[in-house]
Order: sequence, then C-alpha cells, then structure tokens
Amino acid sequence: MQIISSTNTTASILFTILIIAACSGRAFGQFESTSRMLSTTIMSTTDSLFRAQTAVIQQRKSMAIAAGVYPAGTAPSTAAPPPQQIPKQFPITATDFRPASGPIVPDQLADSATGVDPQTREQMRKLYQQALTSFEAGARKNNLANAFAFITAVALKVRTGQEPTNAQADQLIIYFNNIIGGSPAFRTYDARQLQTLYESLIITGNIIALLDAQANNPQLQAQAKEMSRVVLKQFLGVDA
Repeated sequence: MQIISSTNTTASILFTILIIAACSGRAFGQFESTSRMLSTTIMSTTDSLFRAQTAVIQQRKSMAIAAGVYPAGTAPSTAAPPPQQIPKQFPITATDFRPASGPIVPDQLADSATGVDPQTREQMRKLYQQALTSFEAGARKNNLANAFAFITAVALKVRTGQEPTNAQADQLIIYFNNIIGGSPAFRTYDARQLQTLYESLIITGNIIALLDAQANNPQLQAQAKEMSRVVLKQFLGVDA
C-alpha cells in the first residue's frame, strides 16, 4: 500500500533563508515570543492525540496477552515465541483535512503582535503566510502527518546538526500518519482546529530554524535547541 504521496519535507526547511533575509529587528523580537506561544499551544493540543494513541496501543497489548499473544520480550519462558506484529498502516489520506477557510494562523499572530508599527505587522503577516506557501510547495498540502514530520525534522537538524534525508523524512511521515490515523482524538477535532494545528506546526518549525540560524546570538540558538528538545520528547519520546 502506498502511503506517501510526492513529499519532500526536508527541502521545506530551506525556507528559513527567506525569513532571515526579510525580517526586521522588531519583527524578529516578535518571532521569539511567538515561538514560545505557539509551542505551548501545539504541545497542549497534540498531547491528547498521543495520549489517546498510547491508550489504544495498551489496549491492543492487553487484548493480545488475553489471547495468548505476548509482546516481544515479555512472553513467559514456557510460551511459544509470539508472531511478529505489524503496526496498523493507514493511507496518507487518513491525516488529510479539509480547510475551514483561508489561512488562519498568520493573521492571528500578526494581529496579536504588540509594540510594532503597521508596516512591521504586515511584514510579519506576509512572512507567516510565506512559510505555509513554501511548505506546501514541497509537501502534501492540508495533511497533519506532513506537518508533524516537518517540525520534527527541523528539531532533529537543530539537535544533531545534520539534515534528515528525504528517506528519513518519509519515515517520519509514515510514523505520524499511523499515530494520528489511529487516534480516536483526531476524529473529535473540527476543521478549524485541525487547520490551526497544521499551520502552527509549520510556522513554529520555521521559527525554530530561524532562531537556530542566528550564529551571532548563542541565546537564540539555545532557545532553538530547547524548543527542539521539547518537540522530540513530545513527538518521538526521545530526550535528546
């Protein structure tokens, strides 16, 4: 079954160059506070997705044990080796969503910025919108698995210093597609909530990359590394 549909997640990370070239000092100050706000929103929103999926996994394990099929490494010594269990796979369309409207988050972020003049506010709005446009030029549009894979790929690059390959990015897409596709919580969100989460993931990924690219400001790079650590801990369970 083909799961991935013409994606190129790692290429989207290069959008950072566009932001660095265009942002002003005032706008950059807003990117710092915005990144923290978006991170909090994303983590609280996605927590229910991953907790629900964990509950589903535990339930499957309990049912398997009741049927005499034990997870690898936990079977009693007298039991026959359990058959290899293949995780449930979902088509990439399982994490597609239909947008509720035009872009939501760029306007929300620009309108909530404080202490900036109208010109800077408009510049921020365009940059946030450009982040979405750039991402969708190289990845599946309106798809949560691709958005999760993107921010995770950015976090991995920041923490390790190495850009994930396209093959690795595709594996991230499969991973998130199966988790979200199998999560009951995913089906409780309305179109606007899904669109807001999708846009927030993409914009936050770009902001993390932007902060990390500030070679002359160790404090901002440290912030990018900490945000990346939180992303990897939350999404992959890895305390990098």
